[in-house]
Amino acid sequence: MNVFEKVTHARPEIEGIEENISAARQRLLSEIHGAPQTVKARAARRPWIIAGGLVGAAAAVTAGVLVVNVLAPSTDRVEAVPTVEPQPSVEPSPTPQPTIELTVSSAFGATGTAAASFSGLTVAPGQYLRIQVATHDVVYYEPSRGWGELAADRSVATGAWEMQGTYDTYVPADQHGEWRYLGTSSATGIQYGPDAQQGLDQYEVDTQWGGAPSEPTSLVGGPLAPWPTDGGSNLLVDFLEAMPKDPAQLIAWIDEHQDTPPESKNAKVGWLLIDLLARNVGSAEARAAMYGALSLLDGFELVGVAGNVFTVALVTPIDDLAGNPSTVRRTAAIDMSTGIVKETTITSGFGSALVPDTVPDSRRTYSVSVVDTAP
Repeated sequence: MNVFEKVTHARPEIEGIEENISAARQRLLSEIHGAPQTVKARAARRPWIIAGGLVGAAAAVTAGVLVVNVLAPSTDRVEAVPTVEPQPSVEPSPTPQPTIELTVSSAFGATGTAAASFSGLTVAPGQYLRIQVATHDVVYYEPSRGWGELAADRSVATGAWEMQGTYDTYVPADQHGEWRYLGTSSATGIQYGPDAQQGLDQYEVDTQWGGAPSEPTSLVGGPLAPWPTDGGSNLLVDFLEAMPKDPAQLIAWIDEHQDTPPESKNAKVGWLLIDLLARNVGSAEARAAMYGALSLLDGFELVGVAGNVFTVALVTPIDDLAGNPSTVRRTAAIDMSTGIVKETTITSGFGSALVPDTVPDSRRTYSVSVVDTAP
């Protein structure tokens, strides 16, 4: 397979006083005050809550985006004073701070705010932005149909195997210049089903795959755009410069150019934006506009939060190759503090006896750095 194609509980003490009735009462008050309160259980399905401390994005996000639910550790202390009538001194409990729930819209909005000021994707002349992509794919096979996504899927395949690899993209400071590409070695992984080896043998013949690293290649102006700009350019760099920077206008522009049916708007527009953002290139303005547009779309579900990184899923209906109604589930893990896309997955179908649902058809994991040279 071409790797370029396939990311303290501390109880208050009574000091220096005999155990008289007042002290006993005081201890009782202290124990009551320190007892844990019953917390009412939330509904089983709830929005995600993200703690404070996000880098960059949190300070600039409008109300309703990020969540801080801070309960300061209790500093309550009851002291017994050796007087005839000891009086308990109890400080009031801290007032819980209100929580703000993280939603898909607010997560995308926060990321757009961060992306607008993030300069980590800009390099100085002579430097390169290196985008490293780790690939993991499942190739499906059925003897009479062959291998590949157009020939076999989870619904009809009798064999499948995993393939893994990496490739690096070196983006110059002037993105109209020469982009460099380097593929490292690739390897096969787990096999599924009785016909997996037969399919892999055929795959190796058809693709002349040997697993060796590829030679460096170059492409002036980088990858191609989804469609030509009004100026006639097919380059992605020109496409990103030409796109509207107002989120609502950007959605309308995409609708116009790919003739999106209303029922497919969220899927086709939403995932096109995710796919473009996963390139991890483009100006801060363009990337902020794309995240702003995503915040206006329905259909995404927030399925995970880990530190600054949130994960969304988009499920759309399809018919599988056996002719049965099925779905495609796409996910994206995004760093809210920078706008960098960390990982994407695509899984077609479900309930297969061949490949577990937890194994996606495609996974791409991304990392970004600045380097001084390119191969």
